[in-house]
Amino acid sequence: MAGSGDARISTGRSEAMMVEATIKAFVEASISAEEFERKIQSDASFERLLKNEVQLPAYIQEADLYKHLISQDYSRIGSVYNVQKLLCSFLKKHEIAHSCSEKYGELFELTLKVQPKWLDLPWWYFSRTIDGLGDSQGKELVKILKDKIAQDFRFLKSAPKWLQGPDWPFVEGRPLVFLGQIDIGSLRHDTAHLYIFYDDHTGAFVNFSQSC
Repeated sequence: MAGSGDARISTGRSEAMMVEATIKAFVEASISAEEFERKIQSDASFERLLKNEVQLPAYIQEADLYKHLISQDYSRIGSVYNVQKLLCSFLKKHEIAHSCSEKYGELFELTLKVQPKWLDLPWWYFSRTIDGLGDSQGKELVKILKDKIAQDFRFLKSAPKWLQGPDWPFVEGRPLVFLGQIDIGSLRHDTAHLYIFYDDHTGAFVNFSQSC
């Protein structure tokens, strides 16, 4: 009969295999970035295994791999792509067979070609849009996406001039209409702007501020 020590070893290995399988599914694009984020946030197995990964690239500020993963913004394709590359290296280090999907890298490169500087679009926007374009590729795809962005992200006079990073709001997947921005620095005693958006489906206004 197996002892308690054997049971702990078996449980630990089973847990590690589950974590590794989830990471593999993410880098192979078998599960979405949102699903991967939900798993690492809700399952303590990820923290138990990944907090021991402390030999990380110099650009990472967090103390271990788990802290780095839960600090990322998985709505941004740049973050998703960087996490994928990091986890491909993790799997390679531990000699776990995998195949890194080219999906996120290709999507990131495409984003750089079509996205205006005043936008930082979520990856799902590009993924959803591309899925509806059939076999379009290359310059044709770039033109279609630029036209689609111009159609979806509307403003009355000019695009936002962000004081911090771009933060165009969505409601139920729809980008709102930008009406303008107001300098409110005299009220805040720093450099600050109020950004005003309009939901043309509901008639509601959405306001928020940025400062620097």
